[in-house]
Amino acid sequence: MDEVLGSVTEGVSQLQGAIVRGQQETRELASRLSVMEAGFSYIFQGGSLVRSAAANLSCQQPLPRCVVTVAELYRIWYTGSLSFPSVVSLDERYGASWRSSDRQYYNVRLQIINEIDRLSCVQNISKADAVASLDSRRRINNWTLNKLSEEIRKQRRLY
Repeated sequence: MDEVLGSVTEGVSQLQGAIVRGQQETRELASRLSVMEAGFSYIFQGGSLVRSAAANLSCQQPLPRCVVTVAELYRIWYTGSLSFPSVVSLDERYGASWRSSDRQYYNVRLQIINEIDRLSCVQNISKADAVASLDSRRRINNWTLNKLSEEIRKQRRLY
């Protein structure tokens, strides 16, 4: 009987140890998951796992100040660069919140982007030709992008 009781006690002890180890592992996994959730949320779309910024993270990224030509502006706006995502993708993901500290700078550049779209449509030319046309106008007059935007606004007031 003592032998059976000893075996049962040993078995219970092993089970308790396994339960404690299981609880520790569960806590470790929960901790790892909470760290991952703080940085990223995972969304399953169309059969592939996509990593996206968590909804509670905000993006306060200023527009690059090194953009001096219309072609560079257009590229940053629609395709981005290695160090900066496209403006369109930031707008889609974060709305206006990502540019809250850069509102005026953004709006000045938006005037030029809208003019590219307008020229392309009105003159029935490609967007690349509209970019080249505005950039040529900027270069000939020795204007900055700010000055070009100002001239576009003046021109629109005439219509």
